[in-house]
Amino acid sequence: MTLSNPTHPGEVILYDCIEPCGLTIAETAAHLGVEQRGLAEVCSARAPVTADLAIRVDMAFGGGAQVLLKMQARYDLAQAQKRAGDLRIERVPAPDLEPAAAD
Repeated sequence: MTLSNPTHPGEVILYDCIEPCGLTIAETAAHLGVEQRGLAEVCSARAPVTADLAIRVDMAFGGGAQVLLKMQARYDLAQAQKRAGDLRIERVPAPDLEPAAAD
């Protein structure tokens, strides 16, 4: 099953949390207690949202850490599926589950 093109959760943090509050990345990073560069990488979809960052964002803006982490998992899976076309892996045969004949 191929997922469409899910939104990176960093974009949600930027467009739904940071910008509506009139904050900059630097101000938000300071408020969250994270490095500005790391937050900028996440918001530009170049780095993943970690569990720690998800908790911090939830504490500051609400919305739920689990929501951000589920979005990250969907995004990661979609990216991996895009690259999976080059993989050549054969299916492992299912084991024979019939009981052996008694002698």
